Amino acid sequence: MVGPYCASCGQKNEPEHRSLWQLVKDAVGPAVLLESKLWCTLWTLLRYPGALSEAYAEGKRSRYIRPLRLYFWVSVLFFSAMALRPVKILTVHMGSGDRISIPFAPQLGKRLQEKLERFNEPAPGSSPSVEQPGAQERRAAASERLKLDFVSRMPKALFFLLPVFALLLKVLWRRRPYVEHLVFALHAHTVLFLGLGLGLTGWLPLRWVGTLGPVVWFFPAVHRFYRNGWVATVLKTLLLGVLDLTLSVAVVTVTILVALLGT
Repeated sequence: MVGPYCASCGQKNEPEHRSLWQLVKDAVGPAVLLESKLWCTLWTLLRYPGALSEAYAEGKRSRYIRPLRLYFWVSVLFFSAMALRPVKILTVHMGSGDRISIPFAPQLGKRLQEKLERFNEPAPGSSPSVEQPGAQERRAAASERLKLDFVSRMPKALFFLLPVFALLLKVLWRRRPYVEHLVFALHAHTVLFLGLGLGLTGWLPLRWVGTLGPVVWFFPAVHRFYRNGWVATVLKTLLLGVLDLTLSVAVVTVTILVALLGT
């Protein structure tokens, strides 16, 4: 032994008989949650917007958790919390004469019509006794299945958006290589999930912080990482926001439709 690690294979010198806590640390700790690097990484990420991405680009990586690891575990925690608490996906009100018409895909419109009718609530003022027996229970079960299917699909959809978001960054700031844009995108989305996680608490002040915090963080992060003037930073960031919001709405809409068709 040379120090705490084997000079031949690199294994750490640890007790032969391990405790339950050590098993938990083996499973989760090396990934991110129990690493001592976690607090240093989160402090740098949140306290100094853009500094963590800058450090990674400069090769200063040993003190911090790698971007993909951090993003993965923060997103896992966020979507796990989202799945465990009531989340309103959508509200549908349909009258008896309302029909869905998709000219280029009539069969898809028909299937959506059939699916949405199961979520249709009684019209305001109507008596619940008009409903068929068990209709309310079936509607509640269908809503729960839709929620779970939507929550299970969203991480994949948002992960798909990451390289697209990085590509938008590359178009707006061309001097850096694509990988560095991807690192910045991972950090930005990590902050977004942290903010949205605060919003899940339901407490109004935390919801405001969780909603506005990622936006307030993003402007100085872009300014620091890409080293533009403030005018160029604000204009490019606003354009980026419009493009990313359009793509996000499209992806979320498709995700809801796919979840609805699969429910």
